[in-house]
Amino acid sequence: MQPVLSIEQLSKTFTGQAALRDVNLEVAEGEVHALVGQNGSGKSTLIKILAGYHQPDAGASAWSRGQPLTLGDGAAATAAGVRFVHQDLGLVGTLDTVDNIAIVNGFDTGPGRRIRWRNEYRRAREAMAGLGLDDFDVRAPVASLPPAQRTAVAIARAIEGWERGASLLVLDEPTATMPGDDVQRLFEIIRRLKARGVSILYVSHHLDEVFELADRVTVLRDGRKVVTTETSKLSYPDLVELIVGHGVDFGSASTGIDHAVMPVLKVRGLSGGGLTSFDLDVRPGEIVGIAGITGSGRESVLPFIAGQRPSDAGTVELSGVSLANYRPDDGVANGVAFVPAERARWAAIAPMVVRENTTVSDVKRFYSKLRLHRAPERVEVAGWIDRLSIKAPSAEAPITALSGGNQQKVIFARALRMSPQLLLLDEPTQGIDVGAKDQIHQLVDQAAADGVAVIVAASDTEELVRLCHRVLVLANGEVVLELAGTDVAVDRISHAQLQSARRSS
Repeated sequence: MQPVLSIEQLSKTFTGQAALRDVNLEVAEGEVHALVGQNGSGKSTLIKILAGYHQPDAGASAWSRGQPLTLGDGAAATAAGVRFVHQDLGLVGTLDTVDNIAIVNGFDTGPGRRIRWRNEYRRAREAMAGLGLDDFDVRAPVASLPPAQRTAVAIARAIEGWERGASLLVLDEPTATMPGDDVQRLFEIIRRLKARGVSILYVSHHLDEVFELADRVTVLRDGRKVVTTETSKLSYPDLVELIVGHGVDFGSASTGIDHAVMPVLKVRGLSGGGLTSFDLDVRPGEIVGIAGITGSGRESVLPFIAGQRPSDAGTVELSGVSLANYRPDDGVANGVAFVPAERARWAAIAPMVVRENTTVSDVKRFYSKLRLHRAPERVEVAGWIDRLSIKAPSAEAPITALSGGNQQKVIFARALRMSPQLLLLDEPTQGIDVGAKDQIHQLVDQAAADGVAVIVAASDTEELVRLCHRVLVLANGEVVLELAGTDVAVDRISHAQLQSARRSS
C-alpha cells in the first residue's frame, strides 16, 4: 500500500541558517504518526512548508498516495487531500459551529443563493456526531465551548468530505494549552478518526501523548531526522535521549527540608474561585506542588497568592508581612515573583524585545538623574541570557522571535532577577519541549537550593514528582490528599485525582 505522504530530501534555509537538512518523512495509510523534537528542531518549518507558508530549498520531492505533490504550495496540499488543524485553530469565536464549518467548506445554497439553513444545521450535527459528540450544540458560539470541543470543531471542519479524496490530517500541538480532562476527550476523537481510516500526522511536545496515540514516531533534532521507528520499541527515556541528544534526569526531589524552620509563606482560609478555606505553609528551599483536575480549585491558588485575582476571604502572610488582597504590586514589593500559566496572554509582552521583557519588572535600578541608562541594563540582560542559556538572535530581538521554551526562560529571568522570597510557578513548562523543560526544572531546583520558597501548580503529575518535596491534591476546593518525600508518586497523585473526579461527577 502506498504511503499517504512521502517526503524526501527536504531542506529549508533562512538567511544562511539551516532549519531543515535533507529530511525524509513517510506517513502510512491509517496510522497515527508522531513528529517530535525540541523547539527549533524543524517541526514547525516542515509543517509550514507542507501547508504552503514557506518554500523549500531546491531538491526536495514529495508524493501523496504515489502522486507528485508540490511542496510549498498550499493549494496543491489541499488538492492532494492534506488537511490541517493548527495550534491556534483558526476559528471565529463569535460564530457558531455551523458558520465555522461552512465559511471554509462553503454553504449549501438554493435559488437566489439563499442559504439552506436546515441542511447546514444537519450537516454540522452529523459532522460532530461523527466525532462522537452526539448531543453537541452546533448553535453555541465556539468561544463558549471547552477547549476539546473547540478543537473538535476545527477537526470536523478539516475532515468534512473526507471520503471524497482526503488523505492526511495534520494536528499541530492540539493539546498545548488544554486541561488534562479535555485531553482525554480529544484522544477519544483521534481514536475514532483512526478507526475510520484517517491518517494523522501528530505534532506534540507531550511525549506521554506520543506513547498513548502514535503507531510510529519521527524524531527531529537540529533540523535533521534522527530516526523513524515504531513507538512500541521505545521507552520514555529512550525517546527523550533521541530528542535532546543526551540523557535527562528523571529523579525525584530531595527530601531534606528542615520543618523546624519558620515558614516563608502562611496562607489561611483562602476562599473563592472554587477554593474552600485553603491553608498552606511553605518553608525556605521547599518546593510544594498543587495538583487537581480542572475545576478542583488548583487554577485559583497561585493567582490569589500573587494578588492577580481577588479572593473572597483569607489571609496571605510572607515573612510576617500581611499581603493586601488583589494587590500584585504589594506582593512584588515584598518578594513575590509569579510566572503565570498563559505566557502569551499574561507574561510575554509581544511589542517588547528580549531585553525589555527581562527588565520590565524593575527598571528603576537603571534610572539615575531622570535618565534610563541602557549600558548597565544590557550588561545585566546579557548575564541572564548566558546564565539561563537563552537562545535568541540578540537581546534586541522581539520576544516573539524566540521559541516557546526560550520565551519561558526570559520570563524566568524576569522573576529570578527580583531575588524573590517566594516563587510561584503556574504550569511552568506548558507547551515547551522536553529539553527546555529539563532546563526549567534545573532553574527551579537551583532557586530552591538558594533558599527560595517555591509553589508549582501543574496538571503534569510527572513534573510535580520530579520537582516537589510535597504535593497537595485538590478536589472540590479542598485538599483531599497531602503527600511528602518518597510518597510523592505519579500513581498516588493520579489515583487521588481520579477518585475525586468520580466523587464530583
